[in-house]
Amino acid sequence: DEASGVGGTWYWNRYPGARCDVESMEYSYSFSDELQQEWEWTDKFSTQPEILKYANHVADRFDLRKDIRFSSRVESIMFSDDNMWTIKTDSGEVYQSRYCVMATGTRSSINEPKFDGVDSFNGDWHVTGRWPHKTVDFTGKKVGIIGTGSSAVQAIPVIAAQSKELTVFQRTPNYSIPARNRPLAAEEIHKIKASYPDVRNRARENRAGIASMVFGDRGVFDVGEAERNYEFERRWQEGGTNFLAAFDDVGLDFD
Repeated sequence: DEASGVGGTWYWNRYPGARCDVESMEYSYSFSDELQQEWEWTDKFSTQPEILKYANHVADRFDLRKDIRFSSRVESIMFSDDNMWTIKTDSGEVYQSRYCVMATGTRSSINEPKFDGVDSFNGDWHVTGRWPHKTVDFTGKKVGIIGTGSSAVQAIPVIAAQSKELTVFQRTPNYSIPARNRPLAAEEIHKIKASYPDVRNRARENRAGIASMVFGDRGVFDVGEAERNYEFERRWQEGGTNFLAAFDDVGLDFD
């Protein structure tokens, strides 16, 4: 792992407001019932620091660090005629194995756009994909955020509350679904923990892999306008990704 610690995307993405969009009780490991019973999540949708804390807890609890090579970037991978993989790192280490699992993800490289004149900018410059590990204080500062992608949507309200002035530069407007985040009540935590086998099975059978995401079985225009608006509004008020699953052709029908 190129990082110096566990956590994957939650190690790298430390920008203000970073939070998961899958409910905390589901966004967790299922290989150990003891683990899922002992860990206590705070919010319906967990923050980056809490998820990173969880990842470190898992690594320590199951003594996983001994099997991980940190601060080690893979430079090349070759597959030989004798069905062996040769993996070389930037430090010169060479590993050979029969199997090689690529767990690099689809967004492992950051996009750091280059703007004319940025080299002459004398202020602080940060990219959400590689946020400093130290706290960045925006108190009393004028801040500009370029773009309104997923990281900006989370960072903007947090930075706005702290900075003196915030300007957002947006090219293409996107809609954003409200999360309706809140602290988890002890009763609902107990209820989910008591039914974890069912929760995990429903997740495995779900096309999105999310047990709490209930997909509609009709198309957007298979129902009348009143029913369509009711279902969209109901899920909008509920918050979270369930809004995307209201009808089964939302991502397929251009109209």
